[in-house]
Amino acid sequence: MKKLMKSGLALALAAAMVFSFSSGAMAEELDEEPAETESEFEATDWMANVPDDMFLSSVTIPGTHDSATAYIFPSFFLQCQSLGFKDQLESGYRYLDIRVALDETEDGTKLKFIHNFGTCKTKKSFLNLFGDTLYLEDVLSDVYAFLDEHPTETVIFCVKAENGDDDVSKVESEFFKVLDQNTSKWYTKNEIPTVGDVRGKVVLATRFKDVNNEGENRTGLHFSWSEQNNKEAVADTQKVTMITDTNQLWVQDRYKYGVDMKWDAVVESFENCQASDETFSLNFLSTSGSGKVGHPKKYARILNKQLMEYQFKPQTCYGVVIVDFAKEKEARHIFSANFK
Repeated sequence: MKKLMKSGLALALAAAMVFSFSSGAMAEELDEEPAETESEFEATDWMANVPDDMFLSSVTIPGTHDSATAYIFPSFFLQCQSLGFKDQLESGYRYLDIRVALDETEDGTKLKFIHNFGTCKTKKSFLNLFGDTLYLEDVLSDVYAFLDEHPTETVIFCVKAENGDDDVSKVESEFFKVLDQNTSKWYTKNEIPTVGDVRGKVVLATRFKDVNNEGENRTGLHFSWSEQNNKEAVADTQKVTMITDTNQLWVQDRYKYGVDMKWDAVVESFENCQASDETFSLNFLSTSGSGKVGHPKKYARILNKQLMEYQFKPQTCYGVVIVDFAKEKEARHIFSANFK
């Protein structure tokens, strides 16, 4: 029996290695697609052209899903990005999907980046099995440096406690220990700001409960929604929750839909987008598919192509549009909607 178990584990590892190699090849194919120019604005500074008095929720913003997963094992199942944080920001993305978990290290408790059962790494290695673990401090160093160089920009930092076994109280405590090292860099109110209020700052949004009673001025925008993990079609693909008593959050995140149903959900959210001065809209293009084995790259290739072919209407806000395997051409297509 033990030999059979060992053989099974070996086969599973071998399969993951094969999948990782094949997904890496597909990533290279995705990288080879030429960029398309849609806006004369630099991707690094496009928000400079957004008026100061416009509410952030009324801006069409490119975002990345599972933003830390460029270097993760097994990549076939878990990788959702091929760019690191610095390159995502320089490509025009201004919403980051942050998934953290507690990690006990020689230096004490830290917050590392994970996706499901995989740990994110700081750089590429053989199958992403090796290399240093990616920690919150590593990512914030890149975010702070970007905002110092591009003070007209802002970055929405949406934080989720990814490991369901973690003590959320401890996650929250460790997060604020890091945030408090640079409080001047953050906007932490649970109140939708104008662009002028947050230029050069990180806008905190949280997907965990404030179990430590940090308060409304500390825990950022309350971006909390229930999992949308159904595989069957539903009449209303967007779910509505409340940020405050008067501000709403509309979310489409059907991450178990097949590609056709997913695109229908994305388009429905585009065409019925509720983004306004009082309402944030999050529209995820990401999906792992409806099968037993997820493969985000496969679906991103199809959905990103459909996104590039979609014609945004003039003078219309589409909220935050969040993609897998993000490149500059997708970001440019999204943020150009602000200037039609």
